[in-house]
Amino acid sequence: MTTSETHRWRKTTDINREHALFELLDGETPILDAGFTDEEIFEVAFNPSIGGKVIEWEQLLRLLHEGRALAEQDR
Repeated sequence: MTTSETHRWRKTTDINREHALFELLDGETPILDAGFTDEEIFEVAFNPSIGGKVIEWEQLLRLLHEGRALAEQDR
Protein backbone atom coordinates (compact mmCIF):
# COMPACT_ATOMS: atom_id res chain seq x y z
CA MET A 1 0.00 0.00 0.00
CA THR A 2 1.14 3.54 -0.68
CA THR A 3 0.45 6.88 0.92
CA SER A 4 0.66 10.17 -0.96
CA GLU A 5 0.14 13.80 -0.05
CA THR A 6 0.09 14.94 -3.67
CA HIS A 7 -3.65 15.15 -4.27
CA ARG A 8 -5.19 17.76 -6.56
CA TRP A 9 -8.39 18.25 -8.51
CA ARG A 10 -8.67 18.55 -12.30
CA LYS A 11 -11.81 19.56 -14.18
CA THR A 12 -12.84 17.20 -16.97
CA THR A 13 -15.62 17.44 -19.50
CA ASP A 14 -18.01 15.07 -21.18
CA ILE A 15 -20.21 16.40 -23.95
CA ASN A 16 -22.97 13.99 -22.92
CA ARG A 17 -23.25 15.53 -19.43
CA GLU A 18 -24.84 18.78 -18.33
CA HIS A 19 -22.26 19.29 -15.56
CA ALA A 20 -18.49 18.85 -15.58
CA LEU A 21 -16.73 16.10 -13.67
CA PHE A 22 -13.76 16.69 -11.42
CA GLU A 23 -10.99 14.11 -11.14
CA LEU A 24 -9.02 13.68 -7.96
CA LEU A 25 -5.42 12.94 -8.88
CA ASP A 26 -2.81 11.26 -6.71
CA GLY A 27 0.30 12.59 -8.39
CA GLU A 28 -0.77 12.07 -12.00
CA THR A 29 -2.99 9.04 -11.33
CA PRO A 30 -6.77 9.67 -11.32
CA ILE A 31 -8.27 7.90 -8.31
CA LEU A 32 -11.85 9.15 -8.33
CA ASP A 33 -14.33 11.32 -10.22
CA ALA A 34 -16.88 13.57 -8.57
CA GLY A 35 -19.65 15.77 -9.89
CA PHE A 36 -23.33 16.37 -10.31
CA THR A 37 -25.44 14.19 -12.55
CA ASP A 38 -27.95 15.69 -14.96
CA GLU A 39 -30.52 14.95 -12.22
CA GLU A 40 -28.54 17.19 -9.78
CA ILE A 41 -27.26 14.31 -7.63
CA PHE A 42 -23.67 14.58 -6.41
CA GLU A 43 -21.86 11.33 -7.16
CA VAL A 44 -18.38 9.93 -6.53
CA ALA A 45 -16.96 7.14 -8.69
CA PHE A 46 -13.77 5.40 -7.57
CA ASN A 47 -11.35 4.45 -10.35
CA PRO A 48 -9.70 1.01 -10.43
CA SER A 49 -6.34 2.73 -9.87
CA ILE A 50 -7.34 3.48 -6.25
CA GLY A 51 -6.46 -0.09 -5.28
CA GLY A 52 -3.68 -0.05 -2.72
CA LYS A 53 -3.96 3.69 -2.05
CA VAL A 54 -4.25 4.75 1.59
CA ILE A 55 -5.95 8.04 2.40
CA GLU A 56 -6.58 9.06 5.98
CA TRP A 57 -10.33 9.34 6.68
CA GLU A 58 -10.24 13.04 7.60
CA GLN A 59 -8.20 13.81 4.49
CA LEU A 60 -10.64 11.90 2.28
CA LEU A 61 -13.57 13.84 3.75
CA ARG A 62 -11.73 17.12 3.20
CA LEU A 63 -10.94 16.18 -0.40
CA LEU A 64 -14.55 15.15 -1.07
CA HIS A 65 -15.80 18.46 0.38
CA GLU A 66 -13.33 20.30 -1.89
CA GLY A 67 -14.58 18.33 -4.89
CA ARG A 68 -18.19 19.07 -4.05
CA ALA A 69 -17.42 22.78 -3.63
CA LEU A 70 -15.76 22.82 -7.07
CA ALA A 71 -18.78 21.09 -8.59
CA GLU A 72 -21.16 23.51 -6.84
CA GLN A 73 -19.24 26.52 -8.19
CA ASP A 74 -19.33 25.08 -11.71
CA ARG A 75 -23.10 24.47 -11.80
